[in-house]
Amino acid sequence: MSNIMYDPKGIGREVINSRGQKSVVRKYHMTEKEMTLAKKKWFKETSKLQKSLIDAAGPYFYNPYRKGVYYYQIYSMFLLGANRWHSLSDIINKMEEIMSNIIISRDGVRITAWDRFRGKTSREGSLRSKDFKGRIQENMIFFQRLNKLHPTGYKLRQVFSAVDMKRVSKKGFFNGCYEYRLSTYKNMEEALPIRDFSEFEFPRCECKYISYKFIGTIITHDKIISEGILNEVS
Repeated sequence: MSNIMYDPKGIGREVINSRGQKSVVRKYHMTEKEMTLAKKKWFKETSKLQKSLIDAAGPYFYNPYRKGVYYYQIYSMFLLGANRWHSLSDIINKMEEIMSNIIISRDGVRITAWDRFRGKTSREGSLRSKDFKGRIQENMIFFQRLNKLHPTGYKLRQVFSAVDMKRVSKKGFFNGCYEYRLSTYKNMEEALPIRDFSEFEFPRCECKYISYKFIGTIITHDKIISEGILNEVS
């Protein structure tokens, strides 16, 4: 997997993508200066929070994203408790609570950050129109991406963390229900995302849900796939 994982030293290099076309590796990481600034802002943001929340995330974590939906999505999971699973609805409710207190003023119109995010229309030319819940779920997938060309989750890895995803079967929900977890680690090497299907009964062919190119660990009821390597579970 090392040859397809994003490497900051590869910025600007020309590579061949999965479609056989030439692409240039763009910047997705934080520089040392950006890391220092993000850490300073995070310590100020969390200075009055309960010590238990900070302790749960550990000494190395801070929010690596600039303030926007990515930031508040990670912040919500932090406030709900790092290294614990949370339902999608709980995360959405926490995001609404935080972002409803942030007022944005543009062209003389005042609106909360939550209302602006919730009312945002799909990008022009978008093939799939997603409501605000769909966009939040899509962002969770972005947080797990570490590949060379579109590593939208690499900044999390820089702060020794990852977003994990769990899919759980539930009556009446054909594709199951989702839970998410902000996981933190002691070093960058361990900070890889997890997709947990161990409590999910695949309604269709399993291969539609599982990618052996996923950089991280996939868990089903009978196997574990780490970095594309299959390990059977007895």
